[in-house]
Amino acid sequence: MARKTWAYYPSTPIAALQGHKLRVEIGSHYVACSVSEEEQPIAFEFFELDNDINEWSDIIFEVKSNSLLLNSHSGSVDIRYNFKEVLLVPMEKLTSAAAADYLTLIHGNALNHEIKHDKIADQAGMLTIYRVKSSIVDQALRHFHLFQAQHVYTDIINQLLIRTDLTDKFLKIQVYPNSFIAVLMIGRQVQMIQTFSFETTEDICFYLLSILKEYAASVNDTSLEMSGFIEPHGELHRRLQQLFNNRHFHNLQETAVLSGMLEHNHPHTFTPFFNSTT
Repeated sequence: MARKTWAYYPSTPIAALQGHKLRVEIGSHYVACSVSEEEQPIAFEFFELDNDINEWSDIIFEVKSNSLLLNSHSGSVDIRYNFKEVLLVPMEKLTSAAAADYLTLIHGNALNHEIKHDKIADQAGMLTIYRVKSSIVDQALRHFHLFQAQHVYTDIINQLLIRTDLTDKFLKIQVYPNSFIAVLMIGRQVQMIQTFSFETTEDICFYLLSILKEYAASVNDTSLEMSGFIEPHGELHRRLQQLFNNRHFHNLQETAVLSGMLEHNHPHTFTPFFNSTT
């Protein structure tokens, strides 16, 4: 089942969005639809999904049936996959067989999946390789006549590689329902990027401390950047405050946020869904 928990639309008719690009992000526990113009949000919908998904065809059908953005859009679509069966590998080592072997080695065997890959920025010499369920790819082909797809890791890494404000040791987290993505940069080089499932705020803190320990970094010399589902006065942020002196939220500009988006949320909540390199 898909439940539309957030919906923000412009004052102009939805039909007026035809000339803008639609972005559809699909994760294990959510689907997010967003429309932007020159990096400014115009419309946004968020659907939470049940944990026990049996048929993705039913999920996509239900989302489309309840989405004003999907029903009113007929142009090109950017699809972003956010599934944890993903790796970064050196470009020169990639073959179809090698990609399958790498994913199986780290994430185990999987049936009825397609293996995809994205190119990271040229200077990185890396590729994102990942698995997507065939049923999801089939639904994308069925419902979107013209689309481009890649993994959210590719967006995140490409964004970090062009930024000039990173500290020497930089840890970035994007928090979603039931999971979060962590990226560690040291000396402007990507050390790791990984998706973690969590049940409690203690889980998140444990994973972050484990990452720093593995790469011989500490909370005292690492800057933490946060976005997504983190309440500034919530338990998770209080725990992170106790650990990291140097921390900040990665905010969308408030002047760019739609009216109503900040009534019950914060500028950093929407950053993962609008901060794209395409």
